[in-house]
Amino acid sequence: MILFLEVAFPLPVDKTFHYAGLDTAAPEQLIGRRVLAPFGKGKSLVGYVVGVTAETPPFATKKITQFLDDKPSISNALLQLTRWLADYYLCSWGEALAGVWPTALTAPKRASTTAATIGPGLRAAGVTTKEARSLTLTPEQSLAASQIHQAIEAHRAETFLLHGITDSGKTEVYLQAIDYAISKGRQALYLLPEIAMTPPFLDQLKMRYGADRVGLWHSGLAPGERYRIWTAAHRGDLHVLLGARSAVFAPLPNLGVLILDEEHEPSYKQEDRPRYHTRAVALKRSHLESAVLILGSATPSLESYWQAQKGTYQLLELKERVEKRSLPRVTLVDRRSAPGQRGMPPIFSEKLHIALEQRLARREQALLFVNRRGFTPFLRCSGCGWVARCPRCSLTMAVHMTKVSTSDRPFPSPNETELVCHGCLRHEKSPVECPACKKLKLRLYGIGTQRIEREINHLFPFANVERLDSDIGRSRPELERIIHSFAEGQTDILVGTQMIAKGFDFPRVTLVGVVDADISLHLPDFRASERTFDLIAQVAGRAGRGDRHGDVVVQTHYPEHEALQCAQRHDYATFYEKEIENRAALNYPPFCHLVRLIIRASKDSAAQQAAEQLVERLEAFSGLEILGPAPAAHLRIRGQFRYQLLIKGSEEKLAPFLKMARTLRLPKAFLVVDVDPLDML
Repeated sequence: MILFLEVAFPLPVDKTFHYAGLDTAAPEQLIGRRVLAPFGKGKSLVGYVVGVTAETPPFATKKITQFLDDKPSISNALLQLTRWLADYYLCSWGEALAGVWPTALTAPKRASTTAATIGPGLRAAGVTTKEARSLTLTPEQSLAASQIHQAIEAHRAETFLLHGITDSGKTEVYLQAIDYAISKGRQALYLLPEIAMTPPFLDQLKMRYGADRVGLWHSGLAPGERYRIWTAAHRGDLHVLLGARSAVFAPLPNLGVLILDEEHEPSYKQEDRPRYHTRAVALKRSHLESAVLILGSATPSLESYWQAQKGTYQLLELKERVEKRSLPRVTLVDRRSAPGQRGMPPIFSEKLHIALEQRLARREQALLFVNRRGFTPFLRCSGCGWVARCPRCSLTMAVHMTKVSTSDRPFPSPNETELVCHGCLRHEKSPVECPACKKLKLRLYGIGTQRIEREINHLFPFANVERLDSDIGRSRPELERIIHSFAEGQTDILVGTQMIAKGFDFPRVTLVGVVDADISLHLPDFRASERTFDLIAQVAGRAGRGDRHGDVVVQTHYPEHEALQCAQRHDYATFYEKEIENRAALNYPPFCHLVRLIIRASKDSAAQQAAEQLVERLEAFSGLEILGPAPAAHLRIRGQFRYQLLIKGSEEKLAPFLKMARTLRLPKAFLVVDVDPLDML
């Protein structure tokens, strides 16, 4: 009897394809395997077997070229997870499956000589290879850990929101949960929002559980290492897998606990197809595999805290810092110009300048935070007003330094810089004179991490200064070197973007300076206040984590803003109450679901016309609130004009539209559908 295989390909095509398969294998031995199959004229593609039937299809079928796996590599639970993901986030099943078993993931031709030998794993034992540290938990930690242990013991798919102030010991609660899951012969998945955060956590996990029982998974790994970790996870040889958002699909066969640290972070949302949110995928996976899900944060997302208040999630709170340490003092410095003041104010207020001098004198460490990379955000002519803009995007081009300068001047010369578009990554040489008026009146405006670094080197030439942002973070060796240097006390001041604002524990840091707290405060996004509060509260929490008190200096033009006032008081509860009231009044999440539609085309008129036609089609669906169409905040990106629609509604009311949207095509324009969007720009 010939079996016919239903195959899903990682293509944006919302259908599966049938092929003639084997006549010897049982169906359960075929579903979940990768195959090489003919597709189109003279081509073959890697696909995934998602179904088997003995019934001959009413059309001609081709034969499978090759089975790439000896046995199923994708479990039934992960098949169900990816099917749900494809339906909810409007991608193809094959695109979702590629997140579990990437088509490019193949065994290296030569075995790695540096990889640790993988032992028999969980099949042989339920105890860790390293004894758990002997720690005395606080009463709050003990209560949280015991409730999580009970859920793991009962194999309950329960979701816990662990709301703990910074330095309250959330990580130890995670580790206690991992210990307990392993003691029951189960595995743990530990997710972090940034690859940059993984090095210190990986070291801690390896010390606790053994290097050969801990794996690291993220997109930056070399192909051979990715294959080794994937196969070790699939065989059940790992106790713990640490990773960024794509690790949520890791093929752990006996998952007991999932941990989503810093669950509020927007980087958990995938911005390319499939546009999933890691939290939603983790929640679905915990239910499919009867695993416990722990969402942890000092500043939980409003949606998660609202679910906890409703009782959908179980709320666990840690309200005190470990070892009775006090929270840092937060000072808001008003940077508005005084009457009669002329010229640009210095980058550092007197308060922050003196605080830096004091820390350097006492050989303590400081963090300086500004949420912009590069030297300055734009270049402008003070004569005619010309601004350097990207010819392919509606964005100003940021000024980046290209080499280290030995000059004492506060501003680099044009030959030390270049213009970079953060939308399309276009690079240009910095001009010497204004291209419009030909005058030598080009000036740098705004503040970025490179400018802060240069200013610190100018003011304190004896200090050891490092910078950590996404420009540097792309290099894993350099990233690890900078983190290690700062952790060992070899660096005095670390300048960085939001990469330094979360998760890290540096006991020698007694000062955090927020150079410009207003960058995210007035963005055209209903989450702007929440993100500002989160960033300030999180970066402030890096101070005073050792035996010395911490101080935080926040420079702002809006010291009276509620988000900054609450962050100054470390008052999440008040911020939540006021912000959730605003969300309810305006009918924004968590009181509705959102779908963001981006209509883009190479001509402005085509994009606008397609958006208006789409609105007419949307009017046929009842119970939906439609905002727009309107030009996107960044109208043009990579040569494409962009208009957007925002649709509000319940999940039930949105379902008919989303079903139609799966096959919707626009004339002369391309449509992007983002379910539960986080990026409004």
